[in-house]
Amino acid sequence: MVAPVITFIAVVALIFIARVYDDLPVKAPECRLKSTFGLSCPTCGGTRSMQALAHGEFGRALQFNPMVFLGVITSFVWLFFGIRSYVQGYKPLSVPEQNRRIKRTTGVILGLLLINWVYLIIFLE
Repeated sequence: MVAPVITFIAVVALIFIARVYDDLPVKAPECRLKSTFGLSCPTCGGTRSMQALAHGEFGRALQFNPMVFLGVITSFVWLFFGIRSYVQGYKPLSVPEQNRRIKRTTGVILGLLLINWVYLIIFLE
């Protein structure tokens, strides 16, 4: 239950920061990969995506960086399932099953990041 709550709090804090980003005295640095090679990095568009989310522009957020949008949605879903599991008293999975799930989830996330990067290279340029 701790991990979903901490993740949710971090995401909400990032959305708040994105909401006031234009008023902050410090800005994120320019993307080194893009400025050096003209190629979007896997996180390009992330700040703009969070800003769009903070202003309720879900379509624009998805367009700027689909993985950021998916990550925010996933944090809300993970919190919901964490609370449900806690309330219903689910027992933790066995260590081997946890390891299998971690490996499978890592593979899925890496695959999605690669697909997201290709999307950003093609459409964000």
